[in-house]
Order: sequence, then structure tokens, then C-alpha cells
Amino acid sequence: IGIIDIVENRVVGMKSRGVYETPGGTILTEAHKQLEELTLDRDTMEYKKLVGTKFAALVYEGKWFCTLRESLSAFVAKTEERVTGHVKMK
Repeated sequence: IGIIDIVENRVVGMKSRGVYETPGGTILTEAHKQLEELTLDRDTMEYKKLVGTKFAALVYEGKWFCTLRESLSAFVAKTEERVTGHVKMK
């Protein structure tokens, strides 16, 4: 659980292979996704995937303090207001 083997595009244009071990992160991400599927509508879920991809790219590129990242964070905060509950993983 949680071993990811990917080829990444670095900021400078080089390709790099990365192997990451994130068992806890994988489990938490899946549990959160299950809560989102129960509490968010389909359109919001679809748009949130796009926002997540752009958010990750901005952070990876070191643009944490840009206006777009702040705006995307506000969107995520609003959509997460109703995402609460307990998930039991087996």
C-alpha cells in the first residue's frame, strides 16, 4: 500500500523517475475521497480534480504565495466545509 513509481517532469525540463512510499498518506487520501463522494455533488467533484492538479503544479513550482494558489485554497476550503464524518477502512 502506498508505493508510487512515477516519471516526473522537473521544472527545468528534465525527466526524473521517482519512487515514493506513502502508506499513511494513501490510506488518508482514500478515506477523505470516500467522504467527499458522499458529501459533494458531481460537478464540484469534477472541478475539484482540476483544481487539485493545478494546485499541485503551483506548489511544485514554488509558487505558494501567488494569487492563484490563494484563490484555489479558498475554493478548497469552501468545498471542505461539509466534508466531515468517520470512515472505517478494512
